[in-house]
Amino acid sequence: MAGLFRDREFWSAIRKLALPLAMQNLLTSSLALIDTVMVGSLGSLSISAVGFASQVAFFANIVMFGIASGGAVFIAQYWGNNDRDGIAKTFGMTLVCNIPISLTFFLLAFFTPELMIGIFTDDALAIAEGARYIKIASFSYLGVALNQTMSIALRSTEHVKSPIAVSAVSVVLNALLNYILIFGKLGFEPMGVEGAAYATAISALAAPVLLIIISLIEKNILVAPLRKLFGFDSAFVKEFFRRATPVLINESLWALGVVGCNMILGRLGTDNYSALTISRTVENLAFVFFLGICNACNVLVAKNVGAGNIAKAKRHATQFMALVPMLAIALGLVIILLRGPILSVFNITDAERAIAFWLLLIYGCEVGLRNLPYIAVVGVFRAAGDTKIGMKYDLVFLWFIALPVTFLCAFVLKLPFVAVYAVMLLCEDIPKTLVCLRRFAGLKWIMPVTEEGIRGLREYKEELYAAGTVEGSGAGDK
Repeated sequence: MAGLFRDREFWSAIRKLALPLAMQNLLTSSLALIDTVMVGSLGSLSISAVGFASQVAFFANIVMFGIASGGAVFIAQYWGNNDRDGIAKTFGMTLVCNIPISLTFFLLAFFTPELMIGIFTDDALAIAEGARYIKIASFSYLGVALNQTMSIALRSTEHVKSPIAVSAVSVVLNALLNYILIFGKLGFEPMGVEGAAYATAISALAAPVLLIIISLIEKNILVAPLRKLFGFDSAFVKEFFRRATPVLINESLWALGVVGCNMILGRLGTDNYSALTISRTVENLAFVFFLGICNACNVLVAKNVGAGNIAKAKRHATQFMALVPMLAIALGLVIILLRGPILSVFNITDAERAIAFWLLLIYGCEVGLRNLPYIAVVGVFRAAGDTKIGMKYDLVFLWFIALPVTFLCAFVLKLPFVAVYAVMLLCEDIPKTLVCLRRFAGLKWIMPVTEEGIRGLREYKEELYAAGTVEGSGAGDK
């Protein structure tokens, strides 16, 4: 196992790609934690209302991430093949897709806010409070679409500094505006949850503006003539959607399934959902490290597959898959040991704190099961071109198992909230982890989009056949 990590390129990717993104998102999640504390000072109703509204933003963000992530499959492999024109037209295509999606969610949230919040709860007070928040916060969706699309394109080409700088400015701006507008500082009247919504919208819209300015100064890969950005032909469009549509469906199905589970949990009591909102804010602090690893894995695997270096891509993928359990054990212990002091800073009832205490214990114990499939599907399979398998796994394990079992436990068996949460996680994560490990053992997930990658895969399989390696027999066939 020790020899597996004696690889300069691997540790260079951790240093240049994983750690910066992890630190960026750690800053984001830390300030989100501070924001939750600020909103929490308004009471449990406000925490729950913002939590319900955030589910709409979550679903919108995941759908747009699905498009951008599908495009990243092309961009990272084009980067490995040094094809800047291919990068430009892929970036243009993702913009063409994501901007209308963001505007659709904006129209729904702005004109039917009560309907959007009512999906998650039947508490009239929570619906009214959440509607006040989401109507204003919906202006953030366009900013998120632009920033997410540009940031993923830059990270896929190993340009991480600009997205990190913009994210840092954005989250600090959000935290400052929250403090000023929620509590009425610097001459402003106290605005409560509406102040939090304005802060979210302003900081989200500022991010893409800053990133565009930086890109123009740096003249990075985002800066290209319009004819190259939007000059894609029908053959490229067909191939793009052939690869990107499964990713979009995968992310959308997963997000919709999560929303479905949250609809169930939201109807088990506003106090329970308040505790869940707080525990998830803490969980996000741990997830940032897996997000960083996933980004580094995605770029390294895709770049080598695109360049035809299949053996190296497989080795790097193995290194990242081995790193996840080690990191999970360390982070799980930290969450379990520090959950008490962390929860003590929130202005919540003893009952809510007790629920959040148990939720974090459960998450800390199964954080590895939660994130190993994430790294496998997003960081390895999708980077290598296998964009369909995640969709199949989410359809089976989330929709056909986790969602109905959660419903059964909540409304038929009427189990306690903590037990429902535990069953929801475990009945999805355990089987998904097992099938991801099984698929990783072969080569079927390596599906290049470049000519060099296709040739490299063919040569790699021929080497395996010649050596009599079992792994090569029939593996990699589309």
